[in-house]
Amino acid sequence: MPARKRYEAPRLRQVAVGPMGKHRLVDVLPASTVEGGWDAAELVARFGSPLFVVSEDRLRTLLEAFRKTFSGHGLSTRIAYSYKTNYLPAICAVMAEEGAWAEVVSGMEYSLARALGVPAPEIVFNGPYKTREELERAIGEGALVNIDGFDELAAVEAVARSVGRTARIGLRINFRADNQLNWTKFGFSVEYGEAEEALARVAGKRRLRLEALHNHCGTYNVDPGIYTRAVRALQQVARSARRLGLAPTTVDLGGGFPSANVLKPAFAAPGAARWSGEALDDFADAILKPLARSRGPFGPSPTLILEPGRAVVDSAMQLVCTVVATKEIAGQGAAVVVDAGVNVVPTAYWYNHPVDAVEGAGGDIADGMRQVTVYGPLCMQIDVLRDQVLLPPMTIGTPLVIHNVGAYCLTQSMQFIQPRPAVVMIGPDGPVVIRRREEWRDIFALDSVPERLRREGHAL
Repeated sequence: MPARKRYEAPRLRQVAVGPMGKHRLVDVLPASTVEGGWDAAELVARFGSPLFVVSEDRLRTLLEAFRKTFSGHGLSTRIAYSYKTNYLPAICAVMAEEGAWAEVVSGMEYSLARALGVPAPEIVFNGPYKTREELERAIGEGALVNIDGFDELAAVEAVARSVGRTARIGLRINFRADNQLNWTKFGFSVEYGEAEEALARVAGKRRLRLEALHNHCGTYNVDPGIYTRAVRALQQVARSARRLGLAPTTVDLGGGFPSANVLKPAFAAPGAARWSGEALDDFADAILKPLARSRGPFGPSPTLILEPGRAVVDSAMQLVCTVVATKEIAGQGAAVVVDAGVNVVPTAYWYNHPVDAVEGAGGDIADGMRQVTVYGPLCMQIDVLRDQVLLPPMTIGTPLVIHNVGAYCLTQSMQFIQPRPAVVMIGPDGPVVIRRREEWRDIFALDSVPERLRREGHAL
């Protein structure tokens, strides 16, 4: 009879895993899976760290998927890419090549769109402030100008008379959307009669052609029903317009569609925790079906304009950064400092960006995963790119990849303490620099020092 094995009591060991991803159950990337199949370590060795990486193919795929999702039901859908979301010229050029119009909110963005070859009639000019010079150019060239208030309405009429053109206009309408933040700063209120008054002022004006009614009902909306309420509000205003002899043919519902990023709980609206991924079918149904059921207010063949930003660019851009220090912080646990901070990823204040360590560049995954806080290099305690994210052991030099940074990172970035990174686009010919890395002289290029303050060795 064989000897009995010594009894050993069972032990339970917690296995730390992250959310299901396309590679494995933990936040570790094979080295070749940076968007476009490029090695993160190779990219930073070639172009420096930190480094923004844009996938041209992903941009095109996201835009086409958005267009297909919001097409059908006998409507003519126009996609006007939101320049403020990310106005890197190369990204805007890709959008234009894919047939997107330009949605701009300043003369600067308008000039960029025209410089990139976007025809003026394919530009939607939004925003609460447009200078007279900007209005003269936009109206003279035939852009669609969405009017934000009564003062601007009077200014547009005056400019149209002075340049001898009929202005293509829309009226921005606001209503109580009940999505926590009602955007009452913008447009003409339905509830307080401003929309009706604006229509009355437009009626009979020979130099004003009311083409569109516009609404933008928030940002990172996770409730498709908000868009249905917006459609119905605009249909109500359109009926009033027709009673006054006006004939709007375009419904402009703005943007505000969510991306793959997840809001931090402190900022999440009800339902945000349920949102994951980029499928927008429910949003399309919420818009297209009520428009198809009641076309009369906008004529037999209405045009739908949508102004997506984050939904078509966020997940097409990543930031590759490098660990520059490792720490064990008393009462908190493991932490790393990387060479990119909230100065270039300001959205880290609002979103839990997915963060991956590149496999083989630091410790062995077999050594166990830990909750790690990822700090940036700035001299601020609030410079936190991600709080308590599951990562493997890391050492100085380990590349990290921060995902979904295409929206509002570059356009809201600042040169606080550190210059901003280079940006490369992965295209058919591999990575190409579309914005060079800033140097310290770039930051001070617009500055001057009075002669009386110059010292020996002055180099500015």
